[in-house]
Amino acid sequence: YSPRFTELSGRSSGTRLSASVRRCNTMHTIRPATPDDATTILDIQKRAFAEEARLCDNWEIPPLTETLDAVVAHIENQTVLTAWNGAQIVGSVRGLVSGSVCTIRGLSIEPEHQGRGIGSKLLHAIERAHPKVTHFDLLTNTTMTGNVRFYERHGYGIAELRRYTEKIELAYMSKTAI
Repeated sequence: YSPRFTELSGRSSGTRLSASVRRCNTMHTIRPATPDDATTILDIQKRAFAEEARLCDNWEIPPLTETLDAVVAHIENQTVLTAWNGAQIVGSVRGLVSGSVCTIRGLSIEPEHQGRGIGSKLLHAIERAHPKVTHFDLLTNTTMTGNVRFYERHGYGIAELRRYTEKIELAYMSKTAI
């Protein structure tokens, strides 16, 4: 694991704050995760995906059944970034690299912190952490109506729609790396 940064602040390359950060009451810091963060990452992920499970009437979706050992393995072997509000983790994202592709996984924001630009910051940070990949892939549940729009705003396009269960349709999305 060797991202191009050790810590990112909420400041853009200029002196003005980016639009997503201006909406926040506080500055959020993006940092690489450590194994000590795994329990918090998993707890936030479960809270963040609970609404999706409720809407789909399926509590066996992968974000809710993932194990702590799996999160620790990602931290130790791939790129996992956390968003901090002061001394508290409020979100995370993972970048799993295979060859020239980085698969974005587990973008999770603490529910009471959603809508403040933290997800956008994490997504941009995970992309910047992988300058050598040719594209980024992810999959998202279309039941959560804002998911596809969120990723489209960040340059991702739907490559395929696939039925997962009667109530779940997954959008496989991709973005060419710049």
